[in-house]
Amino acid sequence: EMLKELNQQRRAKEFTDLKIIVEGKEFEVHQNVLASCSLYFKDLIKRSPRDSSRSGEKLELAMSNLTADVLELLLEFVYTGSLIIDSANAKTLLEAASKFQFHTFCKVCVSFLEKQLTASNCLGILAMAEAMQCTELYNMAKAYALQIFPEVANQEEILNISKDDFISYMSNDSLNTKAEELVYETVIKWIKKDAAIRAQYAAELLAVVRLPFIHPSYLLNVVDNEELIKSSEACRDLVNEAKRYHMLPHARQEMQTPRTRPRLSAGVAEVIVLVGGRQMIGMNQRALTAVTCLNPQNNKWYPLASLPFYDREFFSVVSAGDNIYLSGGMESGVTLADVWCYMSLLDNWNLVSRMTVPRCRHNSLVYDGKIYTIGGVGVAGNVDHVER
Repeated sequence: EMLKELNQQRRAKEFTDLKIIVEGKEFEVHQNVLASCSLYFKDLIKRSPRDSSRSGEKLELAMSNLTADVLELLLEFVYTGSLIIDSANAKTLLEAASKFQFHTFCKVCVSFLEKQLTASNCLGILAMAEAMQCTELYNMAKAYALQIFPEVANQEEILNISKDDFISYMSNDSLNTKAEELVYETVIKWIKKDAAIRAQYAAELLAVVRLPFIHPSYLLNVVDNEELIKSSEACRDLVNEAKRYHMLPHARQEMQTPRTRPRLSAGVAEVIVLVGGRQMIGMNQRALTAVTCLNPQNNKWYPLASLPFYDREFFSVVSAGDNIYLSGGMESGVTLADVWCYMSLLDNWNLVSRMTVPRCRHNSLVYDGKIYTIGGVGVAGNVDHVER
């Protein structure tokens, strides 16, 4: 009832003490009502000269940074709580509400725009939300755009966004794509939309593509034959990097770059693996055969194939490519030379080799695709040499 009465007073210009002039149109309102809904107007009114209010004259504000139609809708919402909002005016209203700090109005606009997100407008809404520092809408639009990338990639909007926005979107680990080839094709389309200007950024843009996850035949038959790639040495270097990744699986550990990190949608992740160890049982200890891995992407643990032996300790483990190699150790007081391999694709352990010198308490590492065992303790005491 109070809002209804205040709105009637506004329309009848009763007890109004503020006149806002926009595009030659005058809007008479109550200072207290407007200041209670907008921090911008509250501050503006507080800083305005008070002579007019003491003399009984209305305070006047001339504004040029919004339209009369938008102000009319803002005032209607302030005085009635109702708002006429549609897809045609939602962005304009949100920009005005954000600029003039009508926070409740902003929430209404954000709620509306979240429901209007589509593949054809989500990137534009994302850019607008970022510019206005509208965190809630930004997070919603970003998650939406990343989730439906295959649909977004087919829209004209993605070809018209800025280079920085394009790179930020396409380089995101959460970009949902089952085929990195689609990411590559979208990059090429974006460049060719305005090749005269955008071709100079070809290498920077190609770097957001996880080329090592593109099928080798596609690399050779499509990427290699693209003129934009052939004309750029930096682009060719990126393609050659991907080829080496495919041709030298044993050396992938030394080839780690942002491009070799799989996207979350690929269903592939780097994991942390715990192999064996010891468990306290009362005052005693026993060797563990359990092998488990932690996926940092979802913070969950998963069991892997257990060790194929019991009571072994003081061994060394190292990862090479997608496999894990376990060497040496001690079992029942006997120092061992065995080398076992855990094959991630098969989830099993296999005896693959033997070191020339049995050893335990040693270190191992991978260099240039080869495994080296270093130092440790042998049958006759300390081992002071390295074995490959």
